[in-house]
Amino acid sequence: MSHYYENDPGLDKTESALHFEIGGKSFSLMTSAGVFSKDKLDTGSRILCDYLISADVVDTLGTTILDLGCGIGVIGVILSRFHQPCKITAIDPNAQACHLTQENYVLNHVEGTVLEQDYINDQTYDTIVLNPPIRAGKEVIYSLFKQSFEHLHPGGSLHIVIRKQHGAKSAQDYLESLGFSVIRPVRDKGFWILSAKKPA
Repeated sequence: MSHYYENDPGLDKTESALHFEIGGKSFSLMTSAGVFSKDKLDTGSRILCDYLISADVVDTLGTTILDLGCGIGVIGVILSRFHQPCKITAIDPNAQACHLTQENYVLNHVEGTVLEQDYINDQTYDTIVLNPPIRAGKEVIYSLFKQSFEHLHPGGSLHIVIRKQHGAKSAQDYLESLGFSVIRPVRDKGFWILSAKKPA
């Protein structure tokens, strides 16, 4: 069975509108089958974005932000409304997800680059955000963690949302083994936010 972290060219690509509010602002994005959480803003992404746009965090994000495993571009769209100036890079191996992200960036006037791939490109970033693709497996997720450490500027941060039952504590331990300094600023509805800072 296919899942959202891989391509399935046989899926129906009929698009529909997704509407939601966050941080007192309204958003409209296009979505379709074959992408993560196609019918609503998923709980994990909402919790992560609420954290990222909070007053004591948003000003620490810097200007270059990577949305790793971008889905339809929700996180990039939200951050661009609350944090300027910023340049978003979005990466996802799912072709339909990348198509929708590009469409949603245009629709929402986001300055960003969308890359269809399953690895981080050669750039480095101030901030990387990740809602890990749990169905892709631990090996894939931990590879993304390791790549994130390698592609952050000194002093940059990786912000993750992950369910406790999906291995949040093990993820924290692994991030610390890479050299990150990790805090857990939010626990909500079974989700943990892990904020991992690379040494300056």
